[in-house]
Amino acid sequence: MPPIRTRLFTPGPVEIPPRILRALAQVPPHHRTEGFRATLRCVTDGLRALHGTSGEVFVLAASGTGAMEAAVANLAAPGARALAVAGGKFGERWAKLLAAYGVSHDTLPVEWGASVDPGTVAAALDADPAIRTVYATHSETSTGALHDVEALARVTRPRGVALVVDAVTSLGVHPLPQDAWGVDVVVCGSQKGLMLPPGLATVSLAPWAAPLIEGERPPRFYFDLRRARASAPLGETPWTPPVSLVLALEEALAMIREEGLDAVHARHARVAAAVRAGAAALGFAPFAARPSHAVTALVPPAGVDAAAVVRGLREAHGIVVAGGQDRLKGRIVRIGHMGHYDLGDVHVVLGALEAVAAALGARGSGACAAARAAWEAA
Repeated sequence: MPPIRTRLFTPGPVEIPPRILRALAQVPPHHRTEGFRATLRCVTDGLRALHGTSGEVFVLAASGTGAMEAAVANLAAPGARALAVAGGKFGERWAKLLAAYGVSHDTLPVEWGASVDPGTVAAALDADPAIRTVYATHSETSTGALHDVEALARVTRPRGVALVVDAVTSLGVHPLPQDAWGVDVVVCGSQKGLMLPPGLATVSLAPWAAPLIEGERPPRFYFDLRRARASAPLGETPWTPPVSLVLALEEALAMIREEGLDAVHARHARVAAAVRAGAAALGFAPFAARPSHAVTALVPPAGVDAAAVVRGLREAHGIVVAGGQDRLKGRIVRIGHMGHYDLGDVHVVLGALEAVAAALGARGSGACAAARAAWEAA
């Protein structure tokens, strides 16, 4: 008998909590009304608190890649070079965006699954003073690796180099206090830790980074953040915003505030630890050396095909996880657990994983018991 419902454990989009679904069901207001202006101001203030910045936060109608493109288009000063830290598919996307905009840049390759050594970034900057911006990823969705953004900022800030961070799968999952750490620009998308459908993205500028988007730049229009800056005091966006997603984001930020941001981060850490422990009991090994709490990338036990695991979870249990991308295609299984997940959800995905793995010849067992022990110990 096929499953009667689908559960998302992908690295995005994520399961949407009922409170947010109810917010999405509201009749969308017109975006040039005082009521919506008040909502947008409230959301912007909530995003500032989430980012840990007193600077500007801009809401875009785009996916996370749109926010990444905005960060490139608005910071690409003539004659300045950039450095893209590429330790996975999304780190490599920074390099592709820089190339698309004709920005002279170097790419710092990082082994997929590893986390960047800040010393290599320091060496690259010292070797080429023309590099004025570093583009990096906090949580690399394609590998499940977490990069030490705080350490990267300790490299860039003293050198007067701007640090731009892709926080698409880390915001609301891992601590990222932008101002305290010294991160100039942070970009994010809605369908991960913010618990929304795709379609809304954010770009935040630390207070000292405000001048970075001014001056001569490549051609820009829709993603011209100067226009967003001009509209912000009015409680507006320069173009039609994703109105329903803004209403839903107001609810998501309220949920995070009610739970407490520190508690949200701690819950994600416990969920990730439980997933990894349960998977280890079945013979799955973590792919990342320093795993993210947003997504767990797993190497199946010998003789078990990763694509068959993904297919078995979906077809037999209605559980949707992700396989590997690009060079990792067919090699890993990625389980997303960012957003509104707890131990009960962990038991659901691990119970199904144990059944599928056993059907494929794996000998491990006791995934849920191992997960509970890790949850209680965390």
